Amino acid sequence: MKERLQLQRRYDGMENRAMRDKLERGECVDLSRCRVTADLAYIVPPDVWQDDVDYCNALTERWIWSIGRERATGTIYAAHDTRFYQNPDYHCLWLR
Repeated sequence: MKERLQLQRRYDGMENRAMRDKLERGECVDLSRCRVTADLAYIVPPDVWQDDVDYCNALTERWIWSIGRERATGTIYAAHDTRFYQNPDYHCLWLR
């Protein structure tokens, strides 16, 4: 119960209610604390990656549109665009 109350307080000021509700219900993963590359892709730690949830940056209130695993390195990246979809250098793991 205490953890749920902390989540509610954390997302109280969000204007995007759909995003806020998904975050509070645990149906969305906030990537705002992930490292970001020069081309504005989030580096997603393997323990953060989940299937069957949504992704966003809760600070900017922007949805993630694609997540891909780089074939050469195995590194998982996420972006606010669809750059990992049908990209031969990546295995697209998730597409909004």
